Amino acid sequence: MPQLDKVTFFSQFLWLSIFYVGFYLVILKHFLPKLSRILKVRQKKVSHSQEGSTALLQEKEKVGGSLNMLIEQGVGTSKRLFQENLEKTQAWLDRVVKDTNQTTLRSANESYIASLGETSVSQNLVVDLTFLPISGKGLAALLTEKIKAGDTSSSVNK
Repeated sequence: MPQLDKVTFFSQFLWLSIFYVGFYLVILKHFLPKLSRILKVRQKKVSHSQEGSTALLQEKEKVGGSLNMLIEQGVGTSKRLFQENLEKTQAWLDRVVKDTNQTTLRSANESYIASLGETSVSQNLVVDLTFLPISGKGLAALLTEKIKAGDTSSSVNK
């Protein structure tokens, strides 16, 4: 039995047309309005989403800029405070060292300077005496004279 029989062709075409027109009307009146509403809602959501994302990006840039500014201010303030504390500490240390050297350690400093002087004098004597052509007894006499002269000069300085 062929599908498009000449005898039944018109009735098959009629039912096919009725079916397609009915199907088209059902889709047109029932499904397409629902789909168009869904598409409109999606489009609104997408546009709000894009606006929201651009707003979020702008807000993120503002927050990032203010955060960088706050960090720069904080680093500058901490650097300034550190420098001030360092200067105050250095001034205090200089003052304490000066006061300590003038009061508590004065006698120790004087004796240290005197010992340095005696050491340098004795080293200069040894260096000077190595080049002198003097006998053993003459050398001993010369040393005793220089030591006595050094003792008197150190007692005069005190």
